[in-house]
Amino acid sequence: MQTIMLRSNARKSNTGNSFTIEVLGDSAIKDDIKASIAALEHHPSRAPRRTIIDMLNLIEKHRLTIRFAEREEAEEGLETWTFILQD
Repeated sequence: MQTIMLRSNARKSNTGNSFTIEVLGDSAIKDDIKASIAALEHHPSRAPRRTIIDMLNLIEKHRLTIRFAEREEAEEGLETWTFILQD
């Protein structure tokens, strides 16, 4: 069983907010998830809800099990999520 972390990152700029998805960990599936993230239509996203929907779709697509989930408020109320997953 391998463990990875999927995390959303929030950034605020003059042109608006953007949310990216990052995968961390040393797992054989990491490259597959990175390729899936690159293939997303709305990445980076402009809305936090779009990012969480994309993250949950990635988890389902790769048949991962959520072991831990955490929601945080980043700078100026921007929502970020962290998932610890196992295959």
